[in-house]
Amino acid sequence: MSCRLLFVHGWGCGAGVWRPLLRFLPEIEADILDLGFFGRPNLTIPTQHPFIAVGHSLGFLWLLNQLDNEIFAKQCLGLISINGFSRFSFSHDFPHGIASRILKRMTLRLTTEPVEVIREFGRQSGLEQALSIPARVNVEALSLGLSWLAQWDQRTQLTQWRGELWALASEDDQIVTPALTRDVFAQCQPGVIHWLPSGGHLLPLTRPETCAALIADSIKTLP
Repeated sequence: MSCRLLFVHGWGCGAGVWRPLLRFLPEIEADILDLGFFGRPNLTIPTQHPFIAVGHSLGFLWLLNQLDNEIFAKQCLGLISINGFSRFSFSHDFPHGIASRILKRMTLRLTTEPVEVIREFGRQSGLEQALSIPARVNVEALSLGLSWLAQWDQRTQLTQWRGELWALASEDDQIVTPALTRDVFAQCQPGVIHWLPSGGHLLPLTRPETCAALIADSIKTLP
């Protein structure tokens, strides 16, 4: 594998969410960003080489937000969405989005029960065992992430993207529902979504080998 990858995790996770997946890609060269939910953030986008950008959930939305950056757009050869989306919150033209009251309630609870909010997120995501939560929880960063979920709308950036695009989603995802996923990618090329019958919302943890296989196959399609 000669193509380098850029990974961005989702809300309630850290850079370690990619560890199980990377075990199936031992020869890969990767840059792993960190949104800082459990420690110091690392958001330095590499500029010295092209890459395929892989985002899980909020991480994919974050990557789409970078497409307005000319340097990022030039270096990015392809985008891979895992449980991802270009918009998350409900609006009159996005009826399958998540109600703002849910995100507001999570934001309020973060100030008093951050660990329980994250554990509940893990349960709703379909994990059979509790999420491993580091000792340091950055409530401010987690709250900022929820504000991105509530406010960001990158649907235009996704539909205008002319590079390679792949998406992996689960039919039993209770966070990013199949209806939401279909709405997000409806204007993209047919067949862009690879569906799994199960796995929930945290596919990098519940289906790491499948995620790795999609990534490996995507690299093979590049010239």
